[in-house]
Amino acid sequence: MTFDCKEILGGFAEIDFYLLTEVSNFPRILTDQNSNQLVFTPEEFSVDASIKPDSISVNVNKKQGASGIIHQITIKMEFFTRSEALEQLLEQYEKLPGIVHAKLNTNFQKIYGSDLEPLYLVYEVNDGKKIDDDAVTTIEIKGETAKRPVFYTV
Repeated sequence: MTFDCKEILGGFAEIDFYLLTEVSNFPRILTDQNSNQLVFTPEEFSVDASIKPDSISVNVNKKQGASGIIHQITIKMEFFTRSEALEQLLEQYEKLPGIVHAKLNTNFQKIYGSDLEPLYLVYEVNDGKKIDDDAVTTIEIKGETAKRPVFYTV
């Protein structure tokens, strides 16, 4: 076995959260090989929001449970934007089952969650305490899966 060490960029470039109602054609068991069968039909909303640079964090922690390994997924990001329209949109998605399609800075793409083991979005608005505070809208997407996130290739 030969390993070649090349520098690979870290971090995430884009995160898309889809409700399960916005995704169809789930295979019985989602894998790297069949993830491209998913069909995304998101509802269109026109809400402008600016994400705080380098605020996307994706953590997948393995935990040994009674039924085997469980992958605890936590995806977090912050938006500078705080608006009525953004809060109304997030309220529509909050606590509903969905999946995440993430694009890494390496151009890899991954799917987090599935129809059988969905993730859930919650948000929090921090208006700050002082005039020079970073006031942000924090989004957190969490869930547990039996399998690791799968690679998505088109």
